[in-house]
Amino acid sequence: MPETGKGVREAPQETVYDGPGEFDRPATNAAHLVVDGGRAPHHSGPWTVTVPGDKSVSHRALLAALLPGAPAHLTVRNANLGGAVRALLPALHALGLRVDDVDDDGGGTLVVRRGAAPVPQEVRDHPHRISWPADMPYLETGGSSAAARLLIGMLAGTGTRAVVDGDDVLRHRPMEWIVEPLRQLGAVIDYLGERGRLPVVVREPVCRPGTVELTVGSAQARSAVLLAVAAAGLAATVRHPVRSRDHTERMLAAFGGGLDEHGRTLTWDGGPYTVPPVIDVPADPSLAAYPVAAHLLWGDGSELRVPGVGLNPTRLGFFEVLRRAGAGISYEDERSTSGGEPTGTVVARGGLDGLESVRVDEPAVLHALIDEVPLLAAVAARLPGTSWIGCAEELRFKETDRLTTTARMVAAFGARVEVAADGLTVTGGAPLRAGTVPGFEDHRIAMAAATLATSLPGRTTVHGGACHHTSFPDFADVQRAVGARIVEDSQQ
Repeated sequence: MPETGKGVREAPQETVYDGPGEFDRPATNAAHLVVDGGRAPHHSGPWTVTVPGDKSVSHRALLAALLPGAPAHLTVRNANLGGAVRALLPALHALGLRVDDVDDDGGGTLVVRRGAAPVPQEVRDHPHRISWPADMPYLETGGSSAAARLLIGMLAGTGTRAVVDGDDVLRHRPMEWIVEPLRQLGAVIDYLGERGRLPVVVREPVCRPGTVELTVGSAQARSAVLLAVAAAGLAATVRHPVRSRDHTERMLAAFGGGLDEHGRTLTWDGGPYTVPPVIDVPADPSLAAYPVAAHLLWGDGSELRVPGVGLNPTRLGFFEVLRRAGAGISYEDERSTSGGEPTGTVVARGGLDGLESVRVDEPAVLHALIDEVPLLAAVAARLPGTSWIGCAEELRFKETDRLTTTARMVAAFGARVEVAADGLTVTGGAPLRAGTVPGFEDHRIAMAAATLATSLPGRTTVHGGACHHTSFPDFADVQRAVGARIVEDSQQ
C-alpha cells in the first residue's frame, strides 16, 4: 500500500484474492494445512483442551537467566517450544548458557545453566558486509523480532559486546524503536547494514539514568529499555504512548524490583531484585483464541474449556471484543503464577448467534489483540454487520504487511474487505466458500485461515500453512482435539 502520511487513511479498497500475487512467496515450510469443514462427534459434556505456554512470557523468562544475580540453574516451566522461542536458544548458547529440554514428553520444561562453554553461531551472509567484528559473539535469532529486540536490550544492560542479526525477513523490520531509547541512556549501538535495521553491534552499555520517550506502543520497545536498566542497575523513567502487553513489568515486579506505574509513565528505581530458580509460564491466550474461535464459529451449543490460560488484561483483547459484542466467553479458576501473571480457565459457550459486528477503535484494545487481528477479521467475516479493526498501523511491520495479507486471506473465502492505512473494514453477509487460500508464510494468517475453514462446508487448503510451527507447533493437534478435521499435507 502506498504511504499517505501519518494519521491519514488510504482510500478504502475492496480486496479480492485472485490467485498468486506479490505476497505469495514459495513456502519454505512445504506442508500445507488441509481442512474439511464441520465438527467431529463428541461425547456428552464440555470439550476441554490445553494450549502451549505463552511465547512472550517464555522469551522474557529465558532472558532472565542473563540478569545479574540470576541462579546458576534457572528452570522455565511450560515454555513455548515454537520456532520463535527456539530461535533465541542458539544465541543463548553463543553467550555461554546451556539450555536443556528436560521433559521427555515435550512438556516445555527448560533448564538454563550458566557457565557453559560458548557455542558460536554460523554467520549469515549479508549483501553489504564482507567482514564482521571478530572480537565479540555473533547472535542470530532467525525471524523472531521479540528475541532480537529483547536481546539487544539485555546486552545493552549487561554490558555484553555482541552482534545481533536475523534472517532476511527480520533484517527488514524496524529496530530504531529499540536502539534510539537505549542510546539516550548512553548505550553505544551501531548499525552494520541499513540504518534502522539488523544487523546491529552493541558496543557499550547503558550508563546513565534518565527519561526516555517511546514513539511506538510496542511492548518490545518498552521491555528492551526495562531489561536494560534492570540489568545495569540504573534508575530510569519510560514514557510510552499506549498501554500494551506488560509481561516484563509483571516479571520484574514479581522479582521484587522497584517499579512504579502512573498512566503512561513507568519508573524503575534501579534497586535490587531476586531472580527465582523457577519461573512458570501460563498458557498463551493468543493460542487459546484459535480453539475458542473455532468453537464459536461452529455454534453447536456445547461448552469449551481451556485451562491455565494467561489472563493478563493486556492480552485479552480478542476475548473482550467478542464478549462486548455478545459472545458467551467467561473466565474461571483465576490465580497468579510465580512470574506475576494471572491465569485461569477460558470458557466459551454457544456460538455467534446474536452478534452483529465487532469494533476496535482504541489503541489499547488493538494492542491487547494485536496477534489475533487476522483471526478477528476471519470471525468478523461470518457476522452479518460491518466490522472495523483500527489503530493497527503497526501490523504493517510484522512478518508480512499483516493488514494487506489478512485482507487477502479473508477475501480468498469470498468476504468483502476494505484496507485502510490503519485498519480493516469487513462487511458481513457475503457467502463464504471453501477453497485454496494463501498463508503468506505468516503463522498468524495461516492459523486464522484454517480456523475459519473449519466452519465452512467442503475442503480448504491453506498454502504453506505449516508455518504455524513458528508459534504453535501443536496447532493442528489442538484444533483436532476440539473437533476440527485438519491435517498437514506435504504435497505440492
